[in-house]
Amino acid sequence: MEIIILTVLCNLDPTPLISTFGHLQTTEVIITDERIAHIKERHPEDYNLFEQYGRDSILSPDILLQDLKNAGTIFAVKKLPDTNLNVVIRLVLDTDNPDFKNSVMTFYRIRDKNLKKLMERNPILYIKE
Repeated sequence: MEIIILTVLCNLDPTPLISTFGHLQTTEVIITDERIAHIKERHPEDYNLFEQYGRDSILSPDILLQDLKNAGTIFAVKKLPDTNLNVVIRLVLDTDNPDFKNSVMTFYRIRDKNLKKLMERNPILYIKE
C-alpha cells in the first residue's frame, strides 16, 4: 500500500468558477508529495518560486483560465514584474468523489508570449482589474 503525503495549501475562492464548473465539493487546495517531486524534477528552476508564490497564486490570481484540454482543470496565473507563474489545479466537481480535494497538478513560469497564447486558446474565467 502506497502512502500519499499531502499538504493543504489554502482555500480558493470558488466565485469565478461556479458559472463554468458548478459548485465545487470543497474549496481546499492540496499538493501531494508526488506532485512536489514532479515540479522539482520537471521545473527545478521554478520550485523556489512555487514555495514563495504558489499559495498566493491560488489565493489571489491575476488571471484564471479554464483548461479546455483537461476537464475540471484551471490555470491560476500570477504576474510578477519580470515573469508570470502558472499553477495548474484540478478541481473537485459535484460529480467527483467527495473524498478528493482540489489539487495542484504542476507549477511553472510562463513567458508573456505563451501566456497570451494560453489566453487565446482557453476561456477566461477571471482577470484582476
